[in-house]
Amino acid sequence: MVVVLKTLLNGDPERFTAARAGDFSQAHLLTRSDKVRLLYRNLVISVHGFLQESHGNKLLDLGCSLLCADQALLLKPLGAQSALVVAASSGEGSLAAGKQVGVSGELLGRMLAFKEPVNRVLDSAEAGENFYVEYNGRVGRPFATTLITPIASDTVMLCFLGAKPRELSSDDLEILELLAEGVACMVDIQKAQAQRRITDQAMFASGAVKSLEEYLQQAKLPEVFGVPGRVLEALQKRVGHSGLSIGDVADDLNLSKRTLQRRLQQQDINFADLRDQVRFHTSIDYLINQHLSIDSISSSLDFSDRTSFTNAFKRWTSLSPSTFRKLFRDYV
Repeated sequence: MVVVLKTLLNGDPERFTAARAGDFSQAHLLTRSDKVRLLYRNLVISVHGFLQESHGNKLLDLGCSLLCADQALLLKPLGAQSALVVAASSGEGSLAAGKQVGVSGELLGRMLAFKEPVNRVLDSAEAGENFYVEYNGRVGRPFATTLITPIASDTVMLCFLGAKPRELSSDDLEILELLAEGVACMVDIQKAQAQRRITDQAMFASGAVKSLEEYLQQAKLPEVFGVPGRVLEALQKRVGHSGLSIGDVADDLNLSKRTLQRRLQQQDINFADLRDQVRFHTSIDYLINQHLSIDSISSSLDFSDRTSFTNAFKRWTSLSPSTFRKLFRDYV
C-alpha cells in the first residue's frame, strides 16, 4: 500500500500531505493529478465558507503557489483605471477585501472586450508599462489574468502578478481555468448568502423570528419531580438510542402504561407534552452544535419520518429545521 501511494504521489506523499494541510510552499512541485486533486479539495472547502475571508484568501494562496506567482488579486472593475479588491492572497504587501487599486486602462479595456470568460496570458512583449496593477504603493505586473463572469454577479478579474512575465504551460492553463470556474461559483454563492443575511436580519427586526436565546429558553426542560421527573430522565436517556413511546418509558419505570398515564394526570401533566419538550430541547443542539442531518435527527428523536419531525419543529418555532439551522449557524 505504501509503495502504491508513493507511486501515485510521484514518490513524495509528504509534500501532498503538507499542501493538503495548508502549507502550499511546495505545491507547484506536485504532479499534475495531485495539483488538480488539491485544487478541487480547496474549492469545495471555499465554496462552503467563502463568506469567511480566510477561505477565499487560502484558495488564492494555493493558486499563487501552483502558478509561482507573487500575488493573486480578485478584482471588480470600477472605472477606466481602478478596481475593487474582492479577495487577495496573503503574504507580504497583502490587501484586504474592499480596498481600491489602480489598474492600467489598457489591461481593463482588453479584458472587458471579451464576451466570454477567457484565460489571458501576457507574453514578454505585452507585459510592459501598459499592463500593471498598483497596490500598497507597488506596481505589479500581471502575467496571467482571467476574466470571470459569474451567473448572478458582476464581472471580476483574477490576476496573478509576478516580478517577471513568463509563459504558462498547458498544466498552468488548466489550473487557471479550474480556478476561474471555482471562483465564479464562489462569487455567486457569496452574493446569495449576503442576500439571505439581509432577509434574515429583516425577519429578526420585524419580530417574525426570535433570537436564539429566546428559543433556547422556550426549549428549556421543565423542573419536575416525582414520577414526571423520572419520566423526563428516562426520555433523556433514551434519546438517540431507543424508542420514546409511553409504553417504552413505562417499562423503564416498572409501571403499566395505564398507571403511568394516571400518575401524570394526577399532577396535570401530559406525557406527549413532556416528550415534545425533550425533543425540542435536543433538536436545537442537534441542529446548531452537532450539525446532524434532518433525517438523522428525525430518527434519533423517534419520529416516524422526516416530515413528522419537520411539522413538529414548525409547530414549536414556526420555522423549518433547515431554516432554523441556516439562521443560527451564521449568528452563533
